[in-house]
Amino acid sequence: MNDQDLELAWPPLQQQLQAFVRRRVRDRDAADDIVQDVFVKLATRLAESPDRSALHAWVFQVARHAVIDWWRTRRPLAELPAEFAVPAADPPRPGDPEWDGLCASFRSFVHALPPKYREAVLLTEYEGLTQKELAERLGIALSTAKSRVQRGRRQLQKVLLDCCSFELDRRGQVIDWQRRRQGGCPECG
Repeated sequence: MNDQDLELAWPPLQQQLQAFVRRRVRDRDAADDIVQDVFVKLATRLAESPDRSALHAWVFQVARHAVIDWWRTRRPLAELPAEFAVPAADPPRPGDPEWDGLCASFRSFVHALPPKYREAVLLTEYEGLTQKELAERLGIALSTAKSRVQRGRRQLQKVLLDCCSFELDRRGQVIDWQRRRQGGCPECG
């Protein structure tokens, strides 16, 4: 099959493909999306086609797999039986000895930052200044203030991740942590 024959084959192939997918997926919009995805795959992988004479079969094989994938993503998730359920642990809270220890370690890490980064982090994160207010208070350019805050945060992140591994919830809140070294690290004890 040459390129001209291939161009003539696309419109009827598209109609056949749409009918094929719509018989298997009742949602018209989803079926159109699947057909569009199939054509994108075909356009990017046409050179990989086993043989242009077998193009029709190959197109429908790709479409069949796309429909299967679509259905697979819509399969309802079964709830785990009770014997497999893991009880939800309460997140650490202020007042818990572990939480208080983590906060103390965090403060020591902040205070170990170079002075200009420590000041930027303390004023923005602890005192609640905006970066613009920080720049005004320190008499520096706004871009300099932003740079100091970002560099301070990065340095703080690095030392924290060297010391502990953290588990975060979907909002980025710490729900659990574990020290990386047995007995803690020199910075946090």
